[in-house]
Amino acid sequence: MTKQILVMNNFPLVEMLAFFPRYSEVHTFDWRRRYVRQVRHIRSCHTKTLGGVRYSFFSIVTQQGEAMDVRFNHDELLWDIVALPGSELAIHSEDGSHFVIDRILVHQQRHKHQPSLAHRMRPIRFEWLPHAQCARQSPIEHAKVDRMHPYRFLKGKNSSYQVHRIETRHLEDVMVTRHFHYVIEDTERRFYHVVYILDQGDWRFIQEVDEQFLFHRSSP
Repeated sequence: MTKQILVMNNFPLVEMLAFFPRYSEVHTFDWRRRYVRQVRHIRSCHTKTLGGVRYSFFSIVTQQGEAMDVRFNHDELLWDIVALPGSELAIHSEDGSHFVIDRILVHQQRHKHQPSLAHRMRPIRFEWLPHAQCARQSPIEHAKVDRMHPYRFLKGKNSSYQVHRIETRHLEDVMVTRHFHYVIEDTERRFYHVVYILDQGDWRFIQEVDEQFLFHRSSP
């Protein structure tokens, strides 16, 4: 175990609701109601390594009764559709008529004693829309640090914080893993530094940040 990981393990784990935008802008948490799907239940989930890349697979049913098989690429932080059991909708098309997942909200648990990484994650809500109607048509993905954002986190048993905006973010390469650093502002105008550790799937709370030390304020 590296020195960096040992140091990071000194910081507390937190429960996180994480927001994954893929085909939309990265600086807004707004939901487009006509596209929103709520997950009613997860029928099964598991994690598998394919070609050296870790994937978590989820078989879900939405509140509208739609069955979907979705997967999460842990290395690239990307969600996509694998299959639509019982549906005639295509998952790929040349004209953009196929449906895609965008803006997915996921509960990432802090408890590590689970059967797999997939069991630490629970998709809660997402947008389901034709690819042709997505704001971003480019095949180039967002920068990796922009593919996932803290949305709300729980520190301890009763301390819950709603994220209002991301103040700063950066990606740090640390030996065999990567750390995603976010300084976030909550709805009470307080600032916190949290870190996501890629290979562990952990969110760590680093510290509360004094606003006076934020010398550069990013634009909304």
